[in-house]
Amino acid sequence: MLMNVQQLNYSQQVKASGRTIAFLGLLLGLTAGVFTGVGLKHLIGDPLVSGGESLLFYGAFGGSSLITLFVMLNYLIMSLRVSSEGIAIQRGMKSAMLDVDVIVAVRVAETRSRMSRAASEATKSGKQVSQMWSVMGIGSGIEIDFLGSDNQEVQTWFISSNEPSNLCEKLQSVSLHFHGDKESADRSISVQA
Repeated sequence: MLMNVQQLNYSQQVKASGRTIAFLGLLLGLTAGVFTGVGLKHLIGDPLVSGGESLLFYGAFGGSSLITLFVMLNYLIMSLRVSSEGIAIQRGMKSAMLDVDVIVAVRVAETRSRMSRAASEATKSGKQVSQMWSVMGIGSGIEIDFLGSDNQEVQTWFISSNEPSNLCEKLQSVSLHFHGDKESADRSISVQA
């Protein structure tokens, strides 16, 4: 089964819904607006808060703005790239690469919210998802079973996807292509011996 390497390449941009982005943008705008408005009022000379209260106020609103900005930069967009080497994941400041040779199984996961998925994982015994690569508001995705660093223990990752069937199909074809090439190479070595 010879397959063109170009056919194995697949990329997907997983984005949070417009409502999620709009809500967080509104929240950021509101907190930054109040923060700025109260600060300007303070500079004009008629402060709404003063002394220790102002430190608490500015700290809380400044922290809230920074946390909202951090969430917007790190949990709203994720980039997935499938190639003959495996799958590369990039979400905000985090990234990972799963090599095709460690992938054991790929399947479309049940569509659930991140919170319900995390809650069910916490109470589940047996095989659990060891890491969730998720985007806010996207409940669909795939689960990948792969061999851990010791090549003994099988770990499972959940990866959010807007098109989990396509992503699963591409990863399965990459895995089949890799394992098919490995088996044919193993057969040619054993025939020569």
